[in-house]
Amino acid sequence: MVTRQLEYLDALAREGHFGRAAAACHVSQPALSAGLARLEDELGLTLVRRGRRYEGLTAEGEALLPWAREAIAALSGFSAEASLLRGQLGGTLRLAMIPTVATRVGDLLRVFGERHPEVRVEVSTEPTAEIVARVAGHALDGGLVYLDDLVLPPGLQTLELYRDRLVLLTSDGRWPGAGSRTGAARTRGLGREVTWAQAAELPLCLLPRVMQNRQLVDRAFAAAGVVAIAQVEADSVAALVELGLAGNSCIVAEAWLRGRDLPPEAHVHQLIEPDVAPTIGLVTRAGPLASPAARLLREALSQRRLPG
Repeated sequence: MVTRQLEYLDALAREGHFGRAAAACHVSQPALSAGLARLEDELGLTLVRRGRRYEGLTAEGEALLPWAREAIAALSGFSAEASLLRGQLGGTLRLAMIPTVATRVGDLLRVFGERHPEVRVEVSTEPTAEIVARVAGHALDGGLVYLDDLVLPPGLQTLELYRDRLVLLTSDGRWPGAGSRTGAARTRGLGREVTWAQAAELPLCLLPRVMQNRQLVDRAFAAAGVVAIAQVEADSVAALVELGLAGNSCIVAEAWLRGRDLPPEAHVHQLIEPDVAPTIGLVTRAGPLASPAARLLREALSQRRLPG
């Protein structure tokens, strides 16, 4: 049994397709199939249900998959740890984030990149549940997610990074602006206070209901005793901000506006009753067997917190 055969099993379970799994492992499909067959022969078990196409893992395959992933991660970590001890850390940091962190990921990775420029970084955008599951399963080194109400499986830990305060961005003239303040000042939430009940009166642009940020917004409206109707839904943070700057009203996070010089007609208002400021943080594996890249990312971020 070799590590490569375990990687074939992991890739097939992840991709759900022989061709895609072979491509992910950079081998031909016949080579992947042959490697899996050899693994089954060595174990004396059938791991893959085969028909005209991939039909999933057998019960035995599902039972052994977590062990395969632990073994792959252990060997990868062993090699990375040895490189680190030689002062030659390289390899890849595999990081995923929820979509609403995209505007801050450059700041976050700059901290790590300044210290470890030799490490390659892969960043993907995924839902929180998928991120947590993949960190727990060694498929990711870390994830950037909302920490509020997050339930972690055993073996994971978190690090708080910044607060993602929600504000009202509007340029439709319905709410008075921040007077003579500059656009940079308005991005710090210095406009007049607006209640969630008042904001519900506006035709709003919001993220889709499936996104965690929208769920926070809907809970805030519910806490204020109102129901808001989204006139426009956009599944992109960048698109939402642009809609707010184009004459619409939207609920955004202060972090999404950081560094932007807003036009005079755009106003940012603090949302109150309730005050909503969810916490963004890093999720990694805990203990001595966390990947070296994850440990170093956590170390870099814990020593240099971002402003909220």
